[in-house]
Amino acid sequence: MLILKNCRELLTVKEDAKDLIGLMENASVLIKGERIEKIGSYEDLIKFIDGEDFEEIDCSGKVVMPGYVDSHTHLLFGKSRVDEYVASLTNSSVDVKKIVKLVGLEASIYYTKKATNEELLSSSLEKLNRMLLSGTTTVEIKSGYGIDKDTELRQLRLINKLKEKTPQTILSTYLGAHFFDVNMGKEKYIDFMVSEVLPIIYEEKLANFSDIWVDDGYYTAEDADRFLGSCLDFGLVPTLHSECYSAIGGAKVAAKLKAANIGHLNYLTRENASILAKNNVVGIVIPTTDFSVKHPKPFDPSYMIEEGMTLAIATNLNPGNWFESMDLAMALACRNHKMSEKYAIRAATLNGAKALRIEKDFGSIEVGKYADIQIRDSDSYKNVVYKIGVNEVVQVIKKGKKLFK
Repeated sequence: MLILKNCRELLTVKEDAKDLIGLMENASVLIKGERIEKIGSYEDLIKFIDGEDFEEIDCSGKVVMPGYVDSHTHLLFGKSRVDEYVASLTNSSVDVKKIVKLVGLEASIYYTKKATNEELLSSSLEKLNRMLLSGTTTVEIKSGYGIDKDTELRQLRLINKLKEKTPQTILSTYLGAHFFDVNMGKEKYIDFMVSEVLPIIYEEKLANFSDIWVDDGYYTAEDADRFLGSCLDFGLVPTLHSECYSAIGGAKVAAKLKAANIGHLNYLTRENASILAKNNVVGIVIPTTDFSVKHPKPFDPSYMIEEGMTLAIATNLNPGNWFESMDLAMALACRNHKMSEKYAIRAATLNGAKALRIEKDFGSIEVGKYADIQIRDSDSYKNVVYKIGVNEVVQVIKKGKKLFK
């Protein structure tokens, strides 16, 4: 057994927390095996143990909170797109293709296909380790840098290998519908995914979710309804990239299919926010991408929250948006998008778990849940959005095990 003793600030982020973060002062946490056994005063926990062997961590002067749940990433990819990124910094109107031959999704696909399995695994584990050191204990990872059968399946199989090599909880998403094979055509490509790729994903249990990009120039709402409906037949929970650069009906498809989550939401209307809320679709907002692409219409969380939506924050880690830090994503959400620090913390923990439908076990510090916890050497929980670029994490506990100090 393990006791986290006398936490200066314990953020439980429990479901019914009126302050959103479930703040407790000078409280202690008892962990038995992988799960949280009891929360209360140190004296009460000692009595509860009744002489059994235990270890303790002195958390006086520390902030103790749930591990972060990063619910939307493209973490497994080949070479970075740093040249493309820096070429656009001084002049946003410059034609980057005149400077860098491959840009955007085309570049991500090319470099991912070119990389070896060993290179992809090694670079992905390096990212995951850095994320772990800054408090991220659960990560969703998408495919989508192949748009062909072999590469998409290779990505999903490698994501499954990552599950064996990292202590973090990893969930995988099939994003073959990130774009489509232009030679095949969109309609035939959807048929191809359904008939040739989904059966293998189902047989090998390669993914938890399916995803599709609904936007001008990508897929229509009708395409999404057709494809995601087929994914349901193969046991994949629907998710969407949508309302990022246009609003062409993706939100209503998400509501109709009761998708787990829908990401980006820059062009989401108040009416559709209400529809999503009523159908329990979690909105994943991505302040990092709005920052990195200098989005012309940054998302506005205020009316989404007013309409009752549950919002999660994610890094959207990818080669065109290399953000690994949930702290930084939260800081951007607060400064650039006027989200409160308390909501940001909830969005990065419990709401992230809700976006992945794992909130019964993850996302908060509550009796019965897995002990996924970060301990921060900090005088205030507010520092997670205030001390920009400062990592105050000194200990991470994953399913009851201390991972580093």
